[in-house]
Amino acid sequence: MPRDAKPLPLDRARTGTVDMLFTHHDRIAHIDDPIWADVSSLAAAGRTLFVTCDETASVEGLDWDPETGMAGGHRSYPLGLVFELPEGAKGEMDIEGLAVSDGWLWVCGSHGLKRGKPGGKKFKDLADIDWDPNRGFLGRLPLVEREDGRVEPVGAVDPIDAGPARRAAMLPMVGTRDTYLRRMLARDPLIGPFIDLPCKENGFDVEGLAVRGNEVILGLRGPVLRGWALIVRMEMAETAAGELEPVKREDGRRYSVHALALGGQGIRDLAWDGDRLLILSGAIADHEALQSVFALEAGDLDREVIGADRLPRLLDLQILRGGDNAEGLEVVGEGADRRLMLVYDSPHNARTDADEGRLTGDLFALS
Repeated sequence: MPRDAKPLPLDRARTGTVDMLFTHHDRIAHIDDPIWADVSSLAAAGRTLFVTCDETASVEGLDWDPETGMAGGHRSYPLGLVFELPEGAKGEMDIEGLAVSDGWLWVCGSHGLKRGKPGGKKFKDLADIDWDPNRGFLGRLPLVEREDGRVEPVGAVDPIDAGPARRAAMLPMVGTRDTYLRRMLARDPLIGPFIDLPCKENGFDVEGLAVRGNEVILGLRGPVLRGWALIVRMEMAETAAGELEPVKREDGRRYSVHALALGGQGIRDLAWDGDRLLILSGAIADHEALQSVFALEAGDLDREVIGADRLPRLLDLQILRGGDNAEGLEVVGEGADRRLMLVYDSPHNARTDADEGRLTGDLFALS
């Protein structure tokens, strides 16, 4: 799409839907809330869809049939069975980022603090700022393809003729808010002042993840600085101890920060589409607002400041009062059959069926 082209209207761009059917949470030991109500991220490997609920510490897998638009066969993968999590397998991880690259499933928590909600007459609860230790997660799991074509994350893969052994790994985790990533970015002149502010209040909040090879890109919902959204780029390596660690750059840092002109909004998700990075934007705070999908050519990622002229807008989403916050973005299919899939948190009633455990996502044309 030319840089000055207008995005397609929603009704022209939508090409179909996907009905995701989840097992009732009462039948899953490590999940206490309906998954369909709080889906927060999306990734795909072939016809396997991976999604997360931001109230859990697990990844959900579904088998998607593009012909029928149905995604069923739900299975849940609790990360606490693979990783030693500070709050265990049921502690909220607030997973906001999923990405598939080179046979790995990458998973990222929000790393953000949260403000308490007023309950009943306890308005003073608003003064409480809390930290869920599992939120400080960033890791990867090897993927294996089963005979039926289903793709699943596992803890380890034995060495085979086609390649070396692979094992799950993560950034070192601690029980306090002083996580590896938060500690590293607390020293950054742009992000540091916002590290200890609550998410959804322009505090530090990871909500997008894109991975290509060993390069990990984090999209921040906050902070947004004078209308500029931020991404953090890292080259990740595995240490001899089996942990992940960002590689030190020539300037001595282990990351770089880039500012993007997204019209004053933050980032809600990221996904690679060939050699361009797709960016889902959204409001910093917890309210309804216009959401859009932008495109960024890979060659422009080296710019520290990326202006609107480098970020063509591909799609604008409808604003619905009380729901439909787009939080998961993925490119599915190949070549001319590529489509953009979006899933929603706080979904509109028309997208859900509690009895079926259904959440309906959207498919859009890609140009």
